[in-house]
Order: sequence, then C-alpha cells, then structure tokens
Amino acid sequence: MVTRRILIKIHLHNEYKLNTNPHIINESAKFTRDMIWVALSQIITAALGILLLPILTKSYSTEAYGIWTQVNVTNALIVPVLMLALDTAVITFLAGEEDHIKRRRSLGGMFSAILIFAVIMFVIVNIFAHQLSNLIFNNPSYTHFVLLTFLWTFVDCVFAFFISYMRARRQIIKLSFIQVGLYVGHVIVIVCLVPLGIGLEWVIAWIILADTLFAIGTMFLIARQDGFPTLNFTGIMKFLSFALPQVPAVLLMWIIASSDRFFITHFLGLSKTGIYSSSDLIGAMETLVYTPIAYVLFPVISKAWEQHKKDNVQNYIEYSTKLFLTLAIPAAVGLSMLSQPLLRIITTSEYLVGWQLVLLVSVGTIFQGLFQINIYLIYLIKQTKWIPLIATVCAVISASLNYVLVPRIGIIGGAVSTCVSYFMLASIYFLWARKIIAYKIDLLFLGKVIVASFLIVLFLHYFKATNILDIIFDAIAGIVIFVLAIFLLRAFSEQDKKLIKESLSGFIPRRH
Repeated sequence: MVTRRILIKIHLHNEYKLNTNPHIINESAKFTRDMIWVALSQIITAALGILLLPILTKSYSTEAYGIWTQVNVTNALIVPVLMLALDTAVITFLAGEEDHIKRRRSLGGMFSAILIFAVIMFVIVNIFAHQLSNLIFNNPSYTHFVLLTFLWTFVDCVFAFFISYMRARRQIIKLSFIQVGLYVGHVIVIVCLVPLGIGLEWVIAWIILADTLFAIGTMFLIARQDGFPTLNFTGIMKFLSFALPQVPAVLLMWIIASSDRFFITHFLGLSKTGIYSSSDLIGAMETLVYTPIAYVLFPVISKAWEQHKKDNVQNYIEYSTKLFLTLAIPAAVGLSMLSQPLLRIITTSEYLVGWQLVLLVSVGTIFQGLFQINIYLIYLIKQTKWIPLIATVCAVISASLNYVLVPRIGIIGGAVSTCVSYFMLASIYFLWARKIIAYKIDLLFLGKVIVASFLIVLFLHYFKATNILDIIFDAIAGIVIFVLAIFLLRAFSEQDKKLIKESLSGFIPRRH
C-alpha cells in the first residue's frame, strides 16, 4: 500500500511537470496556494468580526444584539434554501466543463430557477410576516426586521450563487479579494453608523445596499469571461434533480447548526441568545481551519472525478483530512483557553460564561469539518437523495437535546446538542465515504497531535492572559510549542514531508 501511494505521488508529480510553461505552478502547489488565499481571507473577515463584536455589544442592549444574531442566523438558513442548493450543482457540473457557451447557458438556467423561487418566497413572507416575526424573534411586532431579513437573504443568495461559479472555475484569488471587500463594506457601515446611535434596522438596510453592489459587480466579472448568463431552462431538470434533495437537508442542517439559539431565545430570552452568541463566535473561529480546505477541495476533486482520476481524489481527501486535524485540534484547545480573557476585553462582564462552552463549540466544529470533507464524496457519486434522511435523524437528535438540555442546564445545553449532532453526522458520512474511496486516517499521527495539543493546555494554564498583549504572546507561544512537539514526536513521515515540500515548492511562481 505504501509503495502504491509513493508511485501515485511520483506519477502525479511527473504529470504536473509535463506543463512546459514555467510560470504555471503544478497542481499540488496550486491546491496549497488556493487554500492559503482562502485562509487569509477567512482570517481577515474573522478579525473584522471580532472588531465588530465590541461595537455592537457595547452600543446596543443584549436584546438588540440578540435581534442582530437572529437576523444573521436566519440569513444563514435561508440563503442556501433560496438558492435551491444549486451552488453545489454549479461546482459539480461546471468545474470540469470547458465549453464557455454551455457554462453560460447552464448558469443562466439555474439562475432563472432561483429568481422564480425568490418571487414566490417574497409573497409568502409578506403574507406571514407577523407569524414569522413571532417565530424568529419571539415577538410579533418585529415584522420590519422580517422583511429586511428576507431582502438581505435574497441579495446574499445572488452573491453566493455567482461566487460558487468562480469557485468552480478555481478563481480563488479574485474570489478571496471580493469576499474580504464585502465584509469590509459591512465594517464600514457598522463603524460609521452604530456609534451615532442609528437604529439597527437602518444599519441592516445600508448593509443590504453594500451587498447589492457586490452582487452586481460579481455578475459583471463573470459576464466579462463567459458573457451574461441568459435566462433559460436548458438542462434545469438535471440540475434540480441533483440539487433539490439537498434543500430539505439544508433546513435540517440548520436545525443542527443554529436551532440552539432559537431554543435559547424561547426558553431563556433574547438576552441569553446574545450572550451565547458571543462565545459561539469565538468557538466558531474553528471554521477558519476547515473552510479553506473544504472550499478548495470540492472543485478539485469534482474535476478529478470527472476525469476518472480516483487515485487523485483519494490522495486529496487523505491529505485534506490530515491537514485539517493537524490544525483543528490545537486550535480548539487554544481558542477555549484564551476565550475568557478575549471576551473580557471585547465585551462586558455579562458575556463571560466559561471556557467550557467555547470548547464544546470548537469540538463540534471539528466534527462539522470532517462531515463537510466527506459529504463531497457523496456529491461525486450523485447520491444526494439519501442526504435528507441522514440529516433528519441528526436534526431530531439535535432538537430533542436542545429541548431537554436548554431549560435544565442553560445555554451550555445548546453547545452540547450541537456537538453531539455533528459527531453523529461526521461518523455516518465517514463510514459512507470510505465505501466510495477507501482512504484512511492515521491514528498514530492523530494521537501525537493530541499529545502536542495537551502541552498547549499546560502552558496556557500556567501563563494566563490578562490583556491583549498577553493573548497575542500566549497564542504565538502555543503555536511554537505545538510545532516543536510535532517535530520532536516525529509525527510527519518522510512521505508527508515530500508531499509538503512538493506542495510548497511552486507556491510562488519563479522565473527561470
């Protein structure tokens, strides 16, 4: 098996070297480069999110911040539903399509379906605005926030749909700049308006305007390459048959990811939702680890699968999983240990609820990352019809745990339910994925990563941070300790080192 893996890597290396243009980097380096660009954009947006937290929490009441949280949570739910999950169809069917006319018509066909569905949804939202306000905010008088939420969702849906096309075509650098620019727009609006005492509804309205400009700009960038997507219904049944089974799964996945805040809102109040969300924001920074990997991985393996290069798919899945766990486990430890000093600085004392909550959120995010990597293999074999059934089981578990735990043990019950549900999802999809591609997780390597991460716990336990400089020092020291421990434990094999060297060798194109 080891010999076969080495031969595969040699074959891939030789295949990439066949490219005679010295300015074009090999595929491994491009994969790594794209991940780094996505990671940088995610780090910047996360840092900006942390910057916004004190502005919002100190300018608005905990109830108002709870409204802001509910608007964002609802937006995260509705965007993929409004897209009819066609963003996954864009990547699955267009990542390897070289005919730009077919790409333009296919993109236009999918966009036509989204526009029709959005009009229908807008009518329904207007009819049931009071009921939706009571459901989302536990208050029927917030109908204006309901309408703003839908408008924001529609604009973000259009933006996300066109971004998925750029992702499919692996225009990652351009895409990363656009996404950072979008979030900078949010920051400018909030920094300029919130301190002036402007109402939350007007802040959201200005953010919608900024997002609209970015959505239009992204569409024009795509039009410059392939022409404007023409509204049509060519091939729409093929795309919808692949994507629609995922729509109920999206709703069910939202129950797993975000219903904890709805249970907290209804059982404990909007104030507790705002407090919970601040710790959840810190723990969810773990997504900075898996998002860049998953974001780049899906279009890469989609193209390789269409080209019948299953060995390439296996190598990418194994490499991505190993890389993810190497980064995610110590990140979870570091985030939880530094969460309370950080929250003490950027929020008020009301938001300090303990490192255990952040740790549970971070561990749940690790399971979420493993689930996300493995579900792409299900997309490749186009067996999406089974996804809603699995999501239903895990969503029922999540809702049941929230219903039982939140009234009894408070907001930490929401984190427990999410963590357990993602563990179930990760386990199911891992077992299913291994039947498609028989990849392995190196348990010995994983054990060494856990040991190295435990050393971070010991260090942060004795060197507790009290200010922002302490936090920065502890974070850097923790990284150094982990890296040294990994090398002293000889966690990386010679094959791993060769793959890392190959991946990084062409990261910066050189002139010969």
